[in-house]
Amino acid sequence: MHAHIQQRIQGIINNLDQLPSIPDVASKVLTMVNDPDVAFKAIADEISKDQAITTNILKLCNSAYFSKGKEISSIDRAIVTLGIKEVKDIVVVAATREVLNKLIVGYDLARGELWKHGIAVAVLSKKIAVLKNKKSIADIAFTGGIIHDVGKTVLALFVQNTFKDILELAQARQIQFSAAEKEIMGFDHQEIGENILNKWKFPEVLKSIVRYHHQPDKAPAEFLPIVSIVHIANTLCLMAGVGIGADGLYHELSDTAIKALGLSNREMEELYGDMPQVLNQASGIL
Repeated sequence: MHAHIQQRIQGIINNLDQLPSIPDVASKVLTMVNDPDVAFKAIADEISKDQAITTNILKLCNSAYFSKGKEISSIDRAIVTLGIKEVKDIVVVAATREVLNKLIVGYDLARGELWKHGIAVAVLSKKIAVLKNKKSIADIAFTGGIIHDVGKTVLALFVQNTFKDILELAQARQIQFSAAEKEIMGFDHQEIGENILNKWKFPEVLKSIVRYHHQPDKAPAEFLPIVSIVHIANTLCLMAGVGIGADGLYHELSDTAIKALGLSNREMEELYGDMPQVLNQASGIL
């Protein structure tokens, strides 16, 4: 283990100012959506306080993926037309784009590749949730898909400095890249991601998705289905070469996740075969 690197990473985690930030509106809307008594108008007013993000949200509302064929010119109209959960997803997309849509050096991901990967995982996660009759959590699966790799934005620089050691360990032991990250640096990108979501005040279910998306068997039982959805979507996207980066070849599908969702071999094959459609839908958000 590189002890000095572990100390530097711990220093970043301890100093919240060094972790990525997003507009406050995202965490506020996530909290409000979970309140059964909240009024639509209250959510619209909260979003509208941030003029910059409101402009981006309205652009996304009228995008090919989210649009219902009607022009949307206000947040109030967006909530009425698309529904509160869909608007919540759009808020997260708008709020996290700047953090995720960048060059991720250590993982050999060009600018935009991590963002493209996250959007593809989000779209496929939603598709899997609907396929397995879990429509009630489809929006959470979408949100988790977008942000599941957020820890890479912080860990990338350290991975760049230790990449050779991580890769050699992963190959020698035939273990996942994230497991080798943990052994070499004392942290993996999942743990870092969980710390970032703590800073953002995101709910526990999203923290579990980020923390366990490579290890669904370790997820809390209550979150196993949703973590399994994002795990499978992430792995299928990597298998299809979407955002594969330096670590993409060192991840594998979890039997625990497949069993948790009751996915058959035929369904898995069909999901993989649907990747061109998923990427086409994702392009309507990018």
